[in-house]
Amino acid sequence: MIMKEEIYPALKAIVEKEGKILILKRTESEDCFKGMWDIPGGGIKFGETPEEALKREIKEETGLEVEIIKPIRIWTFFKNNGDTQVVGVTMLCKYKNGKVKLGKEHIDFKWIKPEEIENYNVHEGIKKDVKAVFNFI
Repeated sequence: MIMKEEIYPALKAIVEKEGKILILKRTESEDCFKGMWDIPGGGIKFGETPEEALKREIKEETGLEVEIIKPIRIWTFFKNNGDTQVVGVTMLCKYKNGKVKLGKEHIDFKWIKPEEIENYNVHEGIKKDVKAVFNFI
Protein backbone atom coordinates (compact mmCIF):
# COMPACT_ATOMS: atom_id res chain seq x y z
CA MET A 1 0.00 0.00 0.00
CA ILE A 2 1.34 3.43 -0.93
CA MET A 3 0.94 6.04 1.79
CA LYS A 4 -0.16 9.47 0.62
CA GLU A 5 1.43 12.22 2.64
CA GLU A 6 -0.61 15.39 2.98
CA ILE A 7 -0.70 18.73 4.77
CA TYR A 8 -3.89 19.82 6.49
CA PRO A 9 -4.25 23.57 7.23
CA ALA A 10 -6.07 24.33 10.47
CA LEU A 11 -6.94 27.13 12.87
CA LYS A 12 -7.74 27.26 16.59
CA ALA A 13 -9.36 30.03 18.63
CA ILE A 14 -8.98 31.23 22.17
CA VAL A 15 -12.43 32.79 22.57
CA GLU A 16 -12.52 35.40 25.36
CA LYS A 17 -15.71 36.67 26.99
CA GLU A 18 -15.74 38.88 30.09
CA GLY A 19 -12.31 37.67 31.24
CA LYS A 20 -13.04 33.97 30.69
CA ILE A 21 -12.15 31.62 27.86
CA LEU A 22 -14.18 28.86 26.24
CA ILE A 23 -13.00 25.25 26.40
CA LEU A 24 -14.73 22.28 24.80
CA LYS A 25 -14.53 18.58 25.71
CA ARG A 26 -13.86 16.34 22.70
CA THR A 27 -15.81 13.10 22.24
CA GLU A 28 -14.06 9.74 22.57
CA SER A 29 -14.68 9.10 18.86
CA GLU A 30 -12.49 11.96 17.59
CA ASP A 31 -9.45 11.02 15.51
CA CYS A 32 -7.02 12.76 17.87
CA PHE A 33 -6.98 14.11 21.42
CA LYS A 34 -9.95 11.87 22.36
CA GLY A 35 -11.81 12.96 25.49
CA MET A 36 -9.48 15.90 26.09
CA TRP A 37 -10.48 19.51 26.60
CA ASP A 38 -9.84 21.68 23.57
CA ILE A 39 -10.55 25.08 22.07
CA PRO A 40 -12.71 25.68 18.99
CA GLY A 41 -11.25 25.35 15.54
CA GLY A 42 -10.73 23.15 12.52
CA GLY A 43 -9.70 22.98 8.92
CA ILE A 44 -9.68 25.49 6.11
CA LYS A 45 -11.76 24.53 3.09
CA PHE A 46 -10.48 25.25 -0.41
CA GLY A 47 -11.36 28.81 -1.39
CA GLU A 48 -11.92 30.08 2.17
CA THR A 49 -9.84 32.79 3.76
CA PRO A 50 -8.41 31.84 7.17
CA GLU A 51 -10.79 34.34 8.80
CA GLU A 52 -13.84 32.83 7.06
CA ALA A 53 -12.73 29.32 8.00
CA LEU A 54 -12.18 30.13 11.67
CA LYS A 55 -15.50 31.95 12.04
CA ARG A 56 -17.28 29.05 10.28
CA GLU A 57 -15.63 26.44 12.51
CA ILE A 58 -16.46 28.37 15.68
CA LYS A 59 -20.08 28.76 14.55
CA GLU A 60 -20.36 25.04 13.67
CA GLU A 61 -18.77 23.85 16.92
CA THR A 62 -20.28 26.34 19.36
CA GLY A 63 -23.01 28.43 17.72
CA LEU A 64 -21.10 31.59 18.66
CA GLU A 65 -20.09 34.58 16.59
CA VAL A 66 -16.68 36.10 17.28
CA GLU A 67 -14.38 38.91 16.28
CA ILE A 68 -10.86 37.81 15.38
CA ILE A 69 -8.31 39.93 17.27
CA LYS A 70 -4.82 38.62 16.43
CA PRO A 71 -2.70 35.52 15.77
CA ILE A 72 -0.99 33.92 18.76
CA ARG A 73 1.20 31.06 17.50
CA ILE A 74 1.95 28.88 14.47
CA TRP A 75 2.08 25.15 15.30
CA THR A 76 2.24 21.71 13.71
CA PHE A 77 1.73 18.04 14.60
CA PHE A 78 1.41 14.71 12.78
CA LYS A 79 -1.62 12.40 12.81
CA ASN A 80 -2.87 9.29 10.97
CA ASN A 81 0.31 7.35 11.72
CA GLY A 82 2.45 10.27 10.62
CA ASP A 83 1.17 10.58 7.06
CA THR A 84 -0.80 13.78 7.72
CA GLN A 85 0.90 16.93 8.93
CA VAL A 86 -1.48 19.45 10.50
CA VAL A 87 -0.17 23.03 10.27
CA GLY A 88 -2.12 25.70 12.04
CA VAL A 89 -2.42 29.04 13.75
CA THR A 90 -4.02 29.83 17.09
CA MET A 91 -5.95 33.10 17.05
CA LEU A 92 -7.27 35.26 19.87
CA CYS A 93 -10.98 35.99 19.36
CA LYS A 94 -13.52 38.06 21.26
CA TYR A 95 -17.06 36.79 21.83
CA LYS A 96 -19.67 38.85 19.94
CA ASN A 97 -22.96 37.01 20.44
CA GLY A 98 -24.81 33.72 20.68
CA LYS A 99 -25.33 30.95 23.19
CA VAL A 100 -23.12 27.86 23.18
CA LYS A 101 -24.71 25.03 21.24
CA LEU A 102 -22.26 22.16 20.80
CA GLY A 103 -21.72 20.38 17.51
CA LYS A 104 -21.09 16.63 17.16
CA GLU A 105 -17.36 16.80 17.98
CA HIS A 106 -17.80 17.92 21.60
CA ILE A 107 -19.78 16.74 24.63
CA ASP A 108 -19.28 19.56 27.13
CA PHE A 109 -18.12 23.15 27.43
CA LYS A 110 -16.99 25.56 30.14
CA TRP A 111 -16.12 29.22 30.40
CA ILE A 112 -13.05 29.31 32.66
CA LYS A 113 -10.61 31.88 33.98
CA PRO A 114 -7.41 31.62 31.90
CA GLU A 115 -5.32 30.54 34.90
CA GLU A 116 -7.68 27.57 35.44
CA ILE A 117 -6.43 25.98 32.20
CA GLU A 118 -3.90 24.03 34.28
CA ASN A 119 -6.78 22.14 35.95
CA TYR A 120 -7.92 20.54 32.67
CA ASN A 121 -6.62 17.75 30.46
CA VAL A 122 -5.68 20.07 27.59
CA HIS A 123 -2.89 19.74 25.03
CA GLU A 124 0.27 21.49 26.26
CA GLY A 125 0.30 23.76 23.19
CA ILE A 126 -3.10 25.18 24.16
CA LYS A 127 -1.91 25.78 27.72
CA LYS A 128 1.15 27.58 26.31
CA ASP A 129 -1.04 29.77 24.09
CA VAL A 130 -3.41 30.72 26.93
CA LYS A 131 -0.48 31.59 29.20
CA ALA A 132 1.09 33.73 26.47
CA VAL A 133 -2.13 35.66 25.78
CA PHE A 134 -2.99 36.32 29.40
CA ASN A 135 0.61 36.80 30.64
CA PHE A 136 0.87 34.32 33.49
CA ILE A 137 3.19 31.40 34.27
